[in-house]
Amino acid sequence: MELSMFNVNHGFCEAVARGLRSGFLGPEDYRRLGTSDTLEDMRSALEETDYGTFLQDEPSPLLVSTISKKCYEKLADEFRYLKAQTVEPLTTFMDFIAREKMIDNICMIIQGTLNNKAPVELQEKVHPLGVFEGMKVIMSETFDVQGGFDDVYRIFLVDTPIGPYFEEYLKEADREKDEMARAGVETNQVGGILTKQDLEIMKATLKKAWLEDFNGFVQGLGGTTAEVMGHMLKMEADFRVLLVTLNALNTDLSTESKLQDRNSLYPSFGYLYPEGTKELRKVWNETTVRAALEPYAKYLHLFDQVKQFYETEGEGRSTQPGFQSIEDLIYAENVHMYEMAFEQQYHFGVFYAWVKLREQEIRNIRWIANMVILNTKEHIDDTIVPIFQPRL
Repeated sequence: MELSMFNVNHGFCEAVARGLRSGFLGPEDYRRLGTSDTLEDMRSALEETDYGTFLQDEPSPLLVSTISKKCYEKLADEFRYLKAQTVEPLTTFMDFIAREKMIDNICMIIQGTLNNKAPVELQEKVHPLGVFEGMKVIMSETFDVQGGFDDVYRIFLVDTPIGPYFEEYLKEADREKDEMARAGVETNQVGGILTKQDLEIMKATLKKAWLEDFNGFVQGLGGTTAEVMGHMLKMEADFRVLLVTLNALNTDLSTESKLQDRNSLYPSFGYLYPEGTKELRKVWNETTVRAALEPYAKYLHLFDQVKQFYETEGEGRSTQPGFQSIEDLIYAENVHMYEMAFEQQYHFGVFYAWVKLREQEIRNIRWIANMVILNTKEHIDDTIVPIFQPRL
């Protein structure tokens, strides 16, 4: 049934997504970018790719942030074009992809609000994929940050698709603050709760809720989408567990009193769940992490590659040359996984994979631009993750 009916509703959109695959930068494009001496040279090199003249209206001198922003805007334009052609349930699927970026935008705006920065000042950092209707109000010149969180609460928690994730998070945070659990959260309490919370923990909690919700939706679709997309989300959940665990090492989150805060960030699905996650909940140093990952050869191998990065405490952690963090290896692993999603047909996974691969390509461009600025081009090949490399 899937083979016969999928193309009726979703065939055009899938064909467009697969066609966009041909627009990724190839080895020759990366070579040209890598030989650039200035950002102006990079502008010229990008004009010969699918990015075209997207930077032609930008004045000199060009900034790395400008290149990155214009790349994300191009991705958002293509995403919106694709979404405009969709019908349910693919439309909701595309909404789920955008929700992750909404979380990033909202956490950034809250952080700015706590620092008494006007949201309009943060315009440059907004991810265009995560823009929603209420953000136009917040980003206006007249929006009063000093007015507290009343408007933020109304717009973020009531008018956005990620409102339920925030509602749940605030209830939980309020419950921790006061054992007398309330049925709901009042508007005037929001400021007090958000001010006391660690923004990174809040973002991780919201991403966990989004992942679990997305996985539930995908499994409900069934068929090849549940198989391909389910695998990618399970790997994403496992990588999130590893990221939280390793980044918490040698910090307060690894102390006994804070373990519960760290463990609450673990998603409740994935290949590590439940046995692996249960063991990882108890870990507090490199030795216990390795013991917990022993049954999982792939993840153990990843940990062995990066453990030196995490063995050094405090400030010396990232100063050692040649050491890679778990994020670096996860980027490379993810690229291979997303490439494989294009090998099967009649499923929604290609849309998610395409967005994630484009984001990695933009990271590559930004990294190359930074290397050009710092005059350390010899490190470019060590940093970027090529996409759809020719297989010999």
